[in-house]
Amino acid sequence: MDFGSFDRRQFLGAGGAAFVCTLAGHKLFLDQPADLPKLAGNVKVPPKVAAAQGPAATQFVSDTTASAAARAQREYWISAEQRGWNIVPTGYDEMMDKKVKGKTQFKAYTYRAYSPDFKEPLKRGKIPGPLIEANIGDTVAVHFRNKLDVPVTMHPHGIFYTAEMDGAYKGKYTDPGGFVQPGQEFTYIWDARPGTEGIWLYHDHGPMDPIPLYKGLMGPLIIRDPAKPKPDVEYYIFMHSLQPVATNLPQQFGCMNGRAYAGNTPTLESKVGDRVAFHVIALDNDFHTFHIHGHRWVENGTVIDTKAMGPGDSFSLEFTEDNPGRWFYHCHVFSHLHMGMNGWYLVS
Repeated sequence: MDFGSFDRRQFLGAGGAAFVCTLAGHKLFLDQPADLPKLAGNVKVPPKVAAAQGPAATQFVSDTTASAAARAQREYWISAEQRGWNIVPTGYDEMMDKKVKGKTQFKAYTYRAYSPDFKEPLKRGKIPGPLIEANIGDTVAVHFRNKLDVPVTMHPHGIFYTAEMDGAYKGKYTDPGGFVQPGQEFTYIWDARPGTEGIWLYHDHGPMDPIPLYKGLMGPLIIRDPAKPKPDVEYYIFMHSLQPVATNLPQQFGCMNGRAYAGNTPTLESKVGDRVAFHVIALDNDFHTFHIHGHRWVENGTVIDTKAMGPGDSFSLEFTEDNPGRWFYHCHVFSHLHMGMNGWYLVS
């Protein structure tokens, strides 16, 4: 079977019709596109959300939140927006040296960074979203605006936050940050307390979860120890899939940062002598394994060259580059590899 050109019949035969979840009373399956705006119309607005975000309100910031935002060391303005996205912009699979057949464009959901007070966009929205960066001890304020037509949120991993800053839908117990309605805003306050150092992530965890995430609402969050030097070169890699339930395309793609197949996924570069860091995140319904040809790293005294990861896992690896050449980085689950979860690492 050609895993690069899975049609729906093949996808079903391979177990692709797996049940995902139930949204607004409807069962969703990986091979069947979901109509999110229609489904969202059947989701009740939770009581606390209705009270805080009435028809005339555009932003909810409690007194406590406002004072915390004023003293934040790190401040971000991020919106959720829809944009056209091409999973295979070259139309070519450089690993197998062949064309990729079929449609590869869909309407993605992306997080997009703005200048202060949302005055102007800094870049186009992309998969994954903008890096949120903090040092240990920092307070982080994220001003979030929803420009989609369904309620979505921002939920962080790793960093400390109070219950009302969770960014998660909890049914009738939902706080305003867990159900940001179209056209409205919410300010999240998170604290990079000691013990939270590392590579983490943020993603939608609202009432339409997990489909907005599957459509691209994810991004990296890193908390650094300022006493430690930064690497010379560092890369952020999301391992995930783009499936028919989210894309309305007839095939599934294995992706690195929203793209599939070498030549489309990020081409990473370094040179001999560089201190190199890869920050790797897995975020879909599958387990993945991260592998770089010709390289290895050390964790707790053990030499590693392939790392297994479950959904929501994240880790960083570092090494001093000593092996020039053209290398692959990829998922070592072979079906994922041949659905596009691979890329080039070039060392000069």
